[in-house]
This record gives sequence, structure tokens and C-alpha cells, in this order.
Amino acid sequence: MAKKVYGNMGKILHVDLTRHTYKVEDATKYYKDWLGGRALSNYLLFKNVDVAKVDPLSPDNVMVISTGALSGTVFPSSGRTQAVFISPFNTSGWGASNCGGHFGPALKYSGYDALILKGKSPKPVYLYIENDKIEFVSAKGLWGRGCIDTQAMLLNKHGVDAKLLCIGQAGENLIPFSNVRTELTNSMGRTGAGAVFGSKNLKAVVAMGTKPIRIYKPKEFFKLSKEVRDKLMDPHYGKIHSLTYKLLAAYGVPGVTNLIASTGMTPIRNWQRCGIDPKFNELVTEWFDKWGQRREGCFSCPVHCHATYAVNDGKYPCRGGGPEYETTTAFGHKCDVTDARAVLKLNSMCNDYGLDTVSTGAMFSTLMDLRERGIIDKKWTDGVDLRFGNGDAMVELMPKLVFRKGCGKLLAKGAYHIAKDIGPEAVKSVYQVKGMCATGVEIRSTTGSALQFCVSPRGMHHLSGLPTAEWVNWPPVAIYTTGYKEAGDIRSYHPQAKAKLVRYYENLFFMSDSVGLCKFTYGHLGWWHDSAEAFKYMLSSIRKGIYYATGIKYTQKELFHIYEKAYQIERATIALRGIRRKDDMPPYKARTETCPGEHPFGPKPLPPIDMVKFNKMLDAYYKERGWDRKTGIPKPKHLESLGLKEVADKLRKDLGV
Repeated sequence: MAKKVYGNMGKILHVDLTRHTYKVEDATKYYKDWLGGRALSNYLLFKNVDVAKVDPLSPDNVMVISTGALSGTVFPSSGRTQAVFISPFNTSGWGASNCGGHFGPALKYSGYDALILKGKSPKPVYLYIENDKIEFVSAKGLWGRGCIDTQAMLLNKHGVDAKLLCIGQAGENLIPFSNVRTELTNSMGRTGAGAVFGSKNLKAVVAMGTKPIRIYKPKEFFKLSKEVRDKLMDPHYGKIHSLTYKLLAAYGVPGVTNLIASTGMTPIRNWQRCGIDPKFNELVTEWFDKWGQRREGCFSCPVHCHATYAVNDGKYPCRGGGPEYETTTAFGHKCDVTDARAVLKLNSMCNDYGLDTVSTGAMFSTLMDLRERGIIDKKWTDGVDLRFGNGDAMVELMPKLVFRKGCGKLLAKGAYHIAKDIGPEAVKSVYQVKGMCATGVEIRSTTGSALQFCVSPRGMHHLSGLPTAEWVNWPPVAIYTTGYKEAGDIRSYHPQAKAKLVRYYENLFFMSDSVGLCKFTYGHLGWWHDSAEAFKYMLSSIRKGIYYATGIKYTQKELFHIYEKAYQIERATIALRGIRRKDDMPPYKARTETCPGEHPFGPKPLPPIDMVKFNKMLDAYYKERGWDRKTGIPKPKHLESLGLKEVADKLRKDLGV
């Protein structure tokens, strides 16, 4: 008789798209050592592909799509889905993305904790998963369509209970910063998951199932879930905690723009300026008051930070889901566009084409910067006058980009590779690390964010571990997590304090990603950050939730050991693909220029990053992680001490370290 599995489903589905075959692997052997979700996915990627050499767009590349122990349960905000793969976009090659919605729970209800995709279908297909039925279905009639039509056609065919991941024309055309989409608002973004789908002739994955998730201690689990939900929504739990809920529930993530900008963290005009500017108010809250239709939430989430909108006035009537803070800053603040209707139109276009809004917006803002500096003219953009403030120009250029027409062949490379082809002076305008431009964060604002953005395996991205305790400018949690009062000081370069803080939050972000929870509600935004006691409650609740759901006991130390191991796999992978210390440095603007702007906290203008002090922070961080100080390569003996012998052996063999 098969052993009962609690919380998880006990199976991993391996799909060979080349042969249209599949097999099922026992997942239970991984739980204790790798938990699930992102942590397990990192190990499965390393195990199933040569991460050092694989071409991201070749059939040999593997994509691991996974859930977690709390996915699909009543635990609040348990609708996340994780993907890891080798990326076609950044220079590090690390591809990872995490999205909300309902697909992860649907995959679990079909009976699987993870889905591993490899190969390339001879013709475009979509994968249909319904309990034990796995089908490779022709995508004829879907290929060439946008995400909106694709989802509508598949839901019409399979019913509204079906949940799916899909790509639009951007993924089909292998745009390296294309996304995998689900529903109106959610994306697997930033590192080219859409292009990986497209390279495999995979249009979509549809999941629907009826298998139950067994809970080990259901009474305790339901009681805890309700308690956590009530605290998430408590208007009196703490000033930062409760303000975060109030703003997100009413306006989504754009609602916290001015909170983020209070230290100068929100970038303006391609990182030439920063902070709070009232001219962008329509992008913060007014857009929803004017055109918002309703609030929406992901699976089991009480916050409802998503929205739908309909613009019926002006020259850009459109409908869609979102937008996120990252989208409003990418097309609005960074491009100096204040017309929310233009930004909403661009959001709708990106979502339908399946394009990453952050990278698309950064590409446009970089070109606007180059135009202002006289490095390119409008001939470069086929006569389109791409200047700061010109939202119309971006709307006009979008189809060229997606279909690689005219200048679109160049636009499809993304900001860094465009500038690199033009020359060294152009590269100075690109706010990037490892070939990927920053999200809506000005790293001159807070020293810990500068360190985290520079060491991030993917490139400049906040969801790799932006230290919340620092950017919310409230020291108690920073002191609790590091033992240093300087950790919460936004201007301190204290090497050990900032190194410990960044390492802690990088590992902390594995917590939510590895059990299927949203980072917004568990660590990234202001929830649980008013006091050390509130923060400890969050950690304890998730650990208890894992036990009540699965019956597997972990100490907090054991969980953070798993997160540490999984993070080391990311660094080892990018080291194997050529990343070294020189690739962990801030962009040119951050190193050499001041950044003016209005914000209540921190100096005005923000000074350039002090590179002598930054390098001391980096030294301390490498020491914390057990990496070589000169190269940034993980030390094999340290990896072995963590239980990563096969990773250590790979580094020895390939790099001779």
C-alpha cells in the first residue's frame, strides 16, 4: 500500500516534448532536504541539465515549474508558481521567475508537485494535464495569437476550471525578455521564460484536476491559516504592516509608490532623477479611481492587490489587468510619461504580446537617454521620435519589437545588448548588472539595496532579496536579523551589517518561493516589519504551517540551511557560465553621478555609491557566503560542508578551483 503523502502530492511529472512522452518520478525523497518550490527546483535543474554549457534556446534546456507544500491550501496567499531554467536574456544565464494566479494549485490538484519540461516539439503544441491524463495537443489555431485570445480559446474548450500558462507572439518570436503569462495580470517575467516556451514549440500548459491535498493536522492548520489571514488584514497590527494592507487592497502595488520613493528609491527619467514627483500622481492612485473596474486576488489571498481596468476615453481605449508598480514606473517614471492612459495601453499591449514590462520600459528609457545625449537620432528608430515623455512613440514601436520589423530587430535585443553594440558611451546610459536592467529601484538610495542588486544572480532585481528592513526605514527587524544597528541605517556602509542583512533576506525570500506563498505578504513588503516580535511570528507561522500541512518537522535553522544550499546552486551556476566579481559591480550612473529628487529621508541629491566602501561590503558578503574574495566563485570545500558535493565537484571539474 502506498504511503500517504500530506501537504504535497508526491509526484514530479517529466515531459519530453521532442518525443511527446512523459514519466512520473517520486517526489517524496526530496522533501526533507529540499522542501519544494524554488529550493527543490534549483536542485532539479542542476541535476537534469548541464547548467554550464546548455544553450538557453536549445531543446536541451530544461524548465522546472513547481509548487510548494502550502500551495493550493487555505493558508493565505498560497497561489504562487515557481519556474527555473537557463535564461536567454541576461549575461549570467540564471533564469527564474515566480508568478501568482491559480496555476500552481491546479497543477497540485492534478497530482503533481513539479513539472519538468525538456526537448522541442516537432510542431507547436500545448500540454494538457488533467489528473493522470497527459496529452500533447496541436496548437494550430492558437500559434500566432496573443495571450488574451489564447486563454479565452483554451478556457472555452476546457472549461473555466482549467488554469493555464501561455505565451503570446513575443515568446513565439523568441524575444529574449518575453514572459509566460497566466490570467489577466500574472507573468513569469524578467528572464525570458516566454522565449524558452517558444523555443520548445510550446504554446501553453493547461492544468485541471480533482485530487485532494491531504492535510496532516487539519484542525490546527485551518486555525493557524485563519489567524494569519486575520493578522494580515488587521488595521491595528502595526503602522507599517497595516498601511501596507490598506494601500495594496485599495490600489495595488502602485499605491505604495510614494512609500518606496520616500528614501529616493523610485527612479525617474532613466535614473537621472528619483523620489516623489506629484506629476506622476495619476500613476499612483488616480488611475484606479478613473478607470479601475474591480479588485482581484490570487488563489487564497485576502489582499486583492490586482485589478482590472477599462479605458474608454482618449486615443488609447484598452482593457486589461494590473498594472503593477514595476509597470507604472517602467513606462511612466523612467520614461517621464505622466499620461496614465498611455501607460495602461502599453501594459495591455505587453500583457497580450507576452512581453516583460520592466525590460521593455527600461529599453525604451535607455533609448530616450541615448537620444537626449545625441548618441542616436530618430532615424535609428525608423523615424519615430522616441524622446522622454513620448508615450505615443512607445506604442508605435511595440509591434516592430514583437515582430522584429525594421528597427525592431535591434529593439528585440534589449537595452544592454543594444548599447553594447553601439559602444562604450552608450553602455553608460544602461542601468544594469549582468545584462539585466533594474526594476523600479534607485540603488543610490539605500546601501543594502545596492549590494543586493549587484550580487543578484539574475541581474538587477528586487525579488532576489531586497532587504525590506532597510528600505522601509524601520530598524528593529534589521537589528533582529543581523545583530547590528547599522543594518537598518539606509546610509551605512558597515560591511558586516549589510552583508548579513542582504544574505538573510536573500535566504528569506526562498521561504515563500519554496512553499508556494507570496513574497509581498511574507517578507518583501511592509507586513510583519513593525517589530522583531511580529517578524518572528511570521517565521514561526510558516514553519508551523509546513508541519501541520505535511507532517514534516523542520527547525528554523534547518529551513534556512535549505535556503542557503539552494542559493549556492544559483551562484555556482552563474560562476560556471562565466560570472565573476567584476560582474557584481554597480552600473556606471550609480558609481559616478549624483541623483537629484525630492524625498523626506536621505540626502538630496543622492550621492554616487562610494566604491571603496562598496567593495568592503562585497568582501564581507563573499565571506558570509563562503565565496572566493577575488573571483566570487563558491569555494568547493564550503559547498561540501553544506552537503553540495556534486556542485563542488562540478566546479572543480569545469573551473579547476
